[in-house]
Amino acid sequence: MMFLVTLAVIWFFLYWIIGGIFFACVALLRLIRIRKARFSCLFSLSAALCALAAAWGSTVWLERAAVMCPKNSSRGAEAIGEIFACGFLQLAVSALAGLAVLILIGFGLLKLSSWKDRSWLTAFADRLELNGSNGDDDI
Repeated sequence: MMFLVTLAVIWFFLYWIIGGIFFACVALLRLIRIRKARFSCLFSLSAALCALAAAWGSTVWLERAAVMCPKNSSRGAEAIGEIFACGFLQLAVSALAGLAVLILIGFGLLKLSSWKDRSWLTAFADRLELNGSNGDDDI
């Protein structure tokens, strides 16, 4: 259980940082105006869920790999090292699969959080500017 939690926390931070940088670049390159609070909250929750799912999947996969791994009489840290040696591919694939799912979810969240309308403050400033310019034209 402790391994699952540790792996999920590590992957959450990696997913959160890598995905956050990726989507910041996507938003800048596509010149998308997004609701930052909505996107960041939903993205953080999605990163946590993807990290937890990937960590759970990798522990299940690692347990199956440990059964098929050659049995030695090692205990403790050596046994954990052998499990990683036998199941590193499963660990890497589950991490990349979780990141791929997060990227797909992130594009949906980016679409959900983008907006084309101007903010109420910009619209209010434009109205003030129009009202002010009508009086100046008469002079």
